[in-house]
Amino acid sequence: MGGNSLLNILIQTIKAKMTSFVTKFRMYTSWSFIKTRLVMRIRDFFMNLLGVKPRDKNDYFTIGRWMISKRLVYAGVLIIGVISIWYITTETSLFRRFDENGIKTYKYNSVRLRTAKGHVRIKGRSGYRAYDGNVADGYVTGSGTLYNPQGNVVYTGNFERNKYEGQGIENYADGNMHYQGGFHENLYEGNGILYREDGTKEYEGEFLQGKKNGHGLLYDSGDNEIYEGSFSSDNIVYSELLGKTAAEVNLNYMGPRSIYLTDSESVVMMNSIGALYHGTRDADALEDDEKVSEVYVLQDHYDFGGEEVKSVSDIKDIMGKPLYEGYSEIILPEAIAIDRLNAYGDVFKGVGDLVLTNTFSDVAEVEGYDNDYTVYIYSFKRGDIVYSFVCQDKSDYFEFYYISTDEDA
Repeated sequence: MGGNSLLNILIQTIKAKMTSFVTKFRMYTSWSFIKTRLVMRIRDFFMNLLGVKPRDKNDYFTIGRWMISKRLVYAGVLIIGVISIWYITTETSLFRRFDENGIKTYKYNSVRLRTAKGHVRIKGRSGYRAYDGNVADGYVTGSGTLYNPQGNVVYTGNFERNKYEGQGIENYADGNMHYQGGFHENLYEGNGILYREDGTKEYEGEFLQGKKNGHGLLYDSGDNEIYEGSFSSDNIVYSELLGKTAAEVNLNYMGPRSIYLTDSESVVMMNSIGALYHGTRDADALEDDEKVSEVYVLQDHYDFGGEEVKSVSDIKDIMGKPLYEGYSEIILPEAIAIDRLNAYGDVFKGVGDLVLTNTFSDVAEVEGYDNDYTVYIYSFKRGDIVYSFVCQDKSDYFEFYYISTDEDA
């Protein structure tokens, strides 16, 4: 028993000594300790170098009438030397970093990018591959591909001084295509195709400053063509339908429609674009020969210069004094517009429903409507077009508007 006790004491003593040794070894060999000691040595060196005041003229360099401390000069030379060594090791091709394909790779904030040229790869802040392509004169210029931190392609195509320029493809965050076509200063410009997130086409045609502008073709969510015509700041130019025959309008609008007929007039609801047009005809005339007299846009804002204008006060600032302002009994196209809006909410209160006789699934005979119901209308002339904004009552806010030619006003 006594021998075992002595042996245990000896083992515990050895363990204690070894634990102390291992602890000190780990501390002295840890990077944080080495870094701390190294920083302290460098700090002490420079403090000693710069902290001693010159004692006589031999401690100075004399340049003309100036005397400069030798220690200060030595420190400056040393600092310049360290910076030069760092620059050489990072800027020369001998020390440059290459990836597995031999392509030069830089961090996004690397000074070396300012002088890089040709095909490179750039890493983002968190180390992900942010760009793979050409650079010149310190800018992303030429063809290349931009990535997000998830590794999906954001854009691939041509760049000019860090901006999308020329032909390219822009994607949604998940990597699905959003737009394919021309760019100018990061904005859609020229001809292009716009896609929805599910991959279906939304629009194909001309763009200007990032918006649908010029001739274009709209698609529904099933990739079916629904409207072809002119666009301005992302909006359909409805005025181009005025004066056309129904047959001619059919070349513009190809989507589903609902037709409302009387003996002398018709209203066609263009369901896919939220608008309807009103035509008049003689009783013996063919339906396709009737002319579009008004186009009704079922939205509570007017698009002007890419901005949504929602109040009559702002309309007055744009178009000036109204041609007409006051109450008016509703006419057939207004009754249909109101009926459509009320189907999605009680927008116009107190108005009776249309009396319809359905002949086909998309065609109905109008037997009557509440033509004693009144609305408040503001009408303005802009160019050759008259714009009429329809309110439920006298108000600064309208529910929809319609356009007509001056001779129809």
